[in-house]
Amino acid sequence: MEDNSHTSRRDFLTQSAKVAAIAGLVSRQGFSAEKCEHEKLEVVAGPTPKPIRPDQTIGLGIVGAGVRTGSLLGHILGQKNMVIKAVADPHEGNRNGLLNKLKKANIPTPDVYTGSEDYRDKLLARDDIQVVFLATPCYTHGKMYLDCFAAGKHFYGEKPMCIRVDEANALVEAQKKNPKVIAQIGFQRRASERYNKGIQAIRDGAIGKPLAGRAQWAMGRTYGLPSQGTRVWMGRARLSGDWMLEQACHTWDVLCWVAGEKTPVAISGMGNREVFKHMDPERDVTDYYIANLEFPDGLLVNYEHIWFVPPRDERRWSGVYERFAGLDGGIALDEGKIFPRNKKKKPVDLGGPSGGGQNAESMKAFFNCLRSGTKPPSGVENGRRATLTGLLVRKAVYEKRRVTMKELLG
Repeated sequence: MEDNSHTSRRDFLTQSAKVAAIAGLVSRQGFSAEKCEHEKLEVVAGPTPKPIRPDQTIGLGIVGAGVRTGSLLGHILGQKNMVIKAVADPHEGNRNGLLNKLKKANIPTPDVYTGSEDYRDKLLARDDIQVVFLATPCYTHGKMYLDCFAAGKHFYGEKPMCIRVDEANALVEAQKKNPKVIAQIGFQRRASERYNKGIQAIRDGAIGKPLAGRAQWAMGRTYGLPSQGTRVWMGRARLSGDWMLEQACHTWDVLCWVAGEKTPVAISGMGNREVFKHMDPERDVTDYYIANLEFPDGLLVNYEHIWFVPPRDERRWSGVYERFAGLDGGIALDEGKIFPRNKKKKPVDLGGPSGGGQNAESMKAFFNCLRSGTKPPSGVENGRRATLTGLLVRKAVYEKRRVTMKELLG
C-alpha cells in the first residue's frame, strides 16, 4: 500500500483536482448514474426466447468491456459454438482494450456501440444475439438486467445483482414474468463443485446444526483510487453500493445459502470510512468494517472486511473464507474440508477447484443451462437475498447499531 502519511496541502489540492476531473470523465462518458437512480423501474413480459439447440451457434453480446470482462474473457471464449456479435461500452479505453485482446486471440472483430443507451437500443434489439454478458458498474446492474428481461435475452450478469431494495424486488418479479429467460447472477461459488459438496455436507449433518460462523475478506490492495482512472467509481458508495454490496455480496450469498436460503433477521456493525481520505478526499466507501449477523435458527456469524492488510507476509493477514461450526465439527468451505470434533475421525477433503477455477465452473454452468434450458445455479432469488443482506450490513455499519431486516424492508 502506498504511504502518503506526509501529504502536503499542495499535493492534497492537486489530488483533489485530479479526482474531480476523473469523476467528471466517468459522468460524461459512462452510464448515467442520475438516469439509473431516477428512471422508473418497469417490469414487463418480454418476448419469449427461442430454445437454444445443443449444437446451435450462440450469438453473444457483451455490455461493459472493462477489467472484469477481460479477466473472464478466456472462460467466455472457451465455450463451444459461440460468436461474439457486438460489444457496448461508452469508455474508449475499455473498448480498445477488449478489442485488442480479441484480435490477439484471432477472434473476428465484433460490432461496437459507444453510446450510453446503445446496449439497450442497439445491442439488445438485435435478432442475432440470443445471450448477453454484462460487467458494468454496480449502479447500472438493476436497470440493465431488467432491460434484458424486457428484451427476452438470456444473460449472465455480474454481481451484485443490484444495490437497491426496489431493484431486487423488481428483478424477482421480472423473472416470474419471463420464466424462459435464463438469468445467471455472477456468484461463482454457486457453481463450484467444492462449495456445493460443502453445502450438501452441512445439509447431511456433517457438523451438526450450524451454530457459529466466521467469514473474512481481507486484502492488501485497494480498488477505486484516483490512480486507477475511471474505476474511481468503486470508491463512491453511491455508484458501488459500498464494499458491502460491490464485493462482500459473495460472502452474503454463501451465508444465506448455509442458513437454508434465509436472510439474516438482524445485524450489528461498525466501520471506518476515513482510511484513504488522504489519497482521495471524495472517497466515501467503508474500507474497514466488522459485522455480526444473526440468522434464523440460531446461526451467528462474525464478519470482517479490510483493504489494508500489511503487504509483507501477506498470507498471514489476507484471504477470503467462510467457516462454520456445529456440535459435531466444523467446515471450511473455502478449503473444502470438514473437521470432526471427534479426534478419532480424520478431516475430510471434499476436493474440487478453488479460486479462479470457480470462474470457469460458473461460465461453463451458464452455457450448459442455455443449451439444456435448465435453471442456472445462481439466479435472481439468491441475488435478492445477497443484496438485502448487504444493504442491512451497510445500514448497521453506517448507523453503528443493531438493525433488523424488518426495518430495512418496512
